[in-house]
Order: sequence, then structure tokens, then C-alpha cells
Amino acid sequence: MRPERCTGVPPRRRRRVDVPPSAASYDDASPPGLDVTPSPRRKAPELYLFDSGTMGLEGVHVPVPFFLVRHPQGNVVIDGGNPLAVARDARGYWGPLADEWEVRMSEDQHCATQLNRLGVGPDSVRYLIQTHLHIDHTGALGHFPSATVVVHERELKAARVAEPPVASGYLREDYERPNLEWQLVDGELDLYGDGCIRLLETPGHSAGHMSVLLQLQGTGAVLLTGDASDNAAEWEGKHPPRGMFSPDQAMRSLEALRRVARDTAALIVFGHDPQNWAQHWHAPDPYS
Repeated sequence: MRPERCTGVPPRRRRRVDVPPSAASYDDASPPGLDVTPSPRRKAPELYLFDSGTMGLEGVHVPVPFFLVRHPQGNVVIDGGNPLAVARDARGYWGPLADEWEVRMSEDQHCATQLNRLGVGPDSVRYLIQTHLHIDHTGALGHFPSATVVVHERELKAARVAEPPVASGYLREDYERPNLEWQLVDGELDLYGDGCIRLLETPGHSAGHMSVLLQLQGTGAVLLTGDASDNAAEWEGKHPPRGMFSPDQAMRSLEALRRVARDTAALIVFGHDPQNWAQHWHAPDPYS
């Protein structure tokens, strides 16, 4: 059963990514039906796509995305791209890791600045969802004092005992900040209880990685894979997913996401895919 839509606005044209034929062998159970009965007086949720510049390795540059969901019950930021300190002095903040990755980011590309241009100020975000806590996803932390940070409990535990970022991808200065209010997830979570923002367990790339399944009225399902699938090559099985924590778990998570995408006919946004990213609308234009 496919989830119902959240509210009524006309459908909009979408670009799709096909689920590879190999996914047909996976468990055919569909996601459970969701009771989505919104008030007609509420504005439909909207999804905005942003990036905080690019990161390059051996001359190949990939986007560093983050997302905003405007929801009737409160704004939600998903990840935050690169931290502001990276735009100011990547070598000074990341240390030797900045020698491995070439960062192209200005201060104007930081998430707080871009959201402010859209009219979303520091005190108008209710939740920050962290798909995981690697260095290129933590740019929102510390910039939205009224927000609760939603992260998988295994992810925060792993981040707090991590080695330096060259080995682990974590930098404690990103998330060991005063006054952060954490909401730890164990399992999957329907954030507002209306089926519009669902957090899916997809460990493997990191210990507690989560992907996000959105349900919008006009667009339908949108799957934000996060780093569970960096790009189309991983999705199509041409390359294995980056299982930094567990290659086996990463492969199982990718298989589960393929099933979700097939069952929901989702629009797919990969974690770091320049071609896929170029196909989608970017803020200030929303998906709704």
C-alpha cells in the first residue's frame, strides 16, 4: 500500500531514477500504509534543495547537499552541508583532511545564510535531522538554537568515540557543542506522525546512518538516500556503496532503499551525485 498524499496541490513533473532489475528479487513487502489526514487549512509541506558548495577528490567535484522541509508543524533542516569554519579556513578546521579533499565553499553558501535568504531564521527551525555526523553533514549544528537535533543513537555513540577525521569521518568540534538538545532514534521514526517525514535505518556507511522518505502532495514520495547511496553507479550496482562502518550492512541498506523506491515510485536524490543533483529543482523553487 502506498502512503496517501499530505494535502491537495496539483501534481508537478518529476525526474525519476529507475530501480535496477536486480531489486526485483528483494522482499516484496510494501511499506505499511500511513494514515495521513491533514487539515485542509494547513499549507502543504514543501521541500527545498540546497548545497554548501562542492568537495573534490582527484579532480572530481561532488555537491554537498542539505535540505529544508517547510511543514505545518515546524521547519525541518536535514543535514547542514559543510560547517561555516570550512568556508573560512578548511585546513585550519579539518587539518590534514583538507589536503585530501578540495573544498569549494563560500561563507554565503553556509546553510544558515542560505536559509535566512529564504526567510528561515535561526529561531524558526524546529528539528535538525542528521542522516549521520560526518564532517560534510554537520553545518547546521550550533546555528539554530531552538531546534532539536534528531540522530540515531548508534550514530551519536560512534561519533563520540571516533578517531580523528582522516580515519573516521567525524570531527568532535562539530557535534560536541554546548546547548544542543538531542533526540535519539532507535529504529525508524515518523517525525510528525503524518507520514510526511519518515526516517529509515540505513546503517553501513556509518554506524547509525538514516535515510529520509518524504511524502509530498503533488510530487509524491521523495527518497533522500544520504550517503547510503552516493550516486547512480552505486544505486545501479556498478560500484559497491561506501560502507565505511560495515560493507555488509551498507549493501543490505542499499537493497532496502531500492525496495522502498520501487514500492513508493519515489523521486530519488542521491548523496553526492553531480548529474543527479543537476536534474533536480533547487531553492528557491520547492517540491510540494
